[in-house]
Amino acid sequence: MSVAPARDGRTVEIAVRDNGRGMGPAEQRRAFEPGYTTRRRGWGLGLPLARRVAAECHGGRIFIRQSVPGSGTTMVIALPL
Repeated sequence: MSVAPARDGRTVEIAVRDNGRGMGPAEQRRAFEPGYTTRRRGWGLGLPLARRVAAECHGGRIFIRQSVPGSGTTMVIALPL
């Protein structure tokens, strides 16, 4: 995990990287869709809810910076200063 000011100087970025299975391009496009999941069990609401809270409650955003199948994913939460 890292926390740093963004290049625009108006936001701070919190980057979180895992070493999970990663996502291909099709999964990345759908990752924030309510109900989308790759698991047998679950509701697929975690990322859509997190995105909504970041945007509506904090004026920020969440996005996938990088994801490589077999190597993990880096997600970023960008919040205004």
